[in-house]
Amino acid sequence: MKFVATAIAYIASLAITSLSSFFGVMVLAGPHAGLLPSWLEPVVLGTGWLAVLVVPVLLARVVWRRMGRSESPNHSMQA
Repeated sequence: MKFVATAIAYIASLAITSLSSFFGVMVLAGPHAGLLPSWLEPVVLGTGWLAVLVVPVLLARVVWRRMGRSESPNHSMQA
């Protein structure tokens, strides 16, 4: 169950992050936009790819760690 929940969280966050990054990069660094200087376009593109690669991993890690917690609220206080 822990693996399934983590995989679902990863896939969902990957889809959301990739779509939002794609549209953000297309607006900021796309050939039709012209909003940024040409030297800044690779920086925006790199930041978009970094977000697509890192954000889903971080969210999956949070889900993985929360699924591994004990049912007992005083688990950390027990010796």
